[in-house]
Amino acid sequence: MKANERRQKILDSLSQVTDPISASRLAKDLGVSRQVIVGDVALLRANGSDIISTPRGYVLTQSLYSSQFIGKIACKHDLSTTQQELDTIISKGGIVVDVEVEHPVYGMLTAPLNIKTEEDIVNFMGKIETLHASLLSTLTQGIHVHTISCQNKEIFDDIKMSLSQEGFLLEER
Repeated sequence: MKANERRQKILDSLSQVTDPISASRLAKDLGVSRQVIVGDVALLRANGSDIISTPRGYVLTQSLYSSQFIGKIACKHDLSTTQQELDTIISKGGIVVDVEVEHPVYGMLTAPLNIKTEEDIVNFMGKIETLHASLLSTLTQGIHVHTISCQNKEIFDDIKMSLSQEGFLLEER
């Protein structure tokens, strides 16, 4: 199979699903190494394909924004309450699309999350613990912004109210 044909098959595979597909799975399906897939995805991105990498694999951005309402929320907390924050958002019907922090040197840093389910939360928190990784928000004393995807503005407002009641929402003072 030629490289262009393989890249088209990667796009076709990603366009047919809403959950991420790992590079290893794509490699197995296409009979190449994982590293070839990583390179193909980099070239697809460079040529304008809207593919993002999540902790569980690759997904087209449109899959993350498939709900009807998109909003941003500013939060502040530390690692010890991260799971509670994510549980609150997911339990109310939200998808945590990404996290952003404002870095004094690099400007806005954004990391895709694509957290939709309790399993996603467990996987995310497990990686943080296993790898002894820091949250991106440690760069900003816990302040961060999430893009939330949900069915409508009422659900988004309910998520915001719950986060505020739990002390996670960064309120104007």
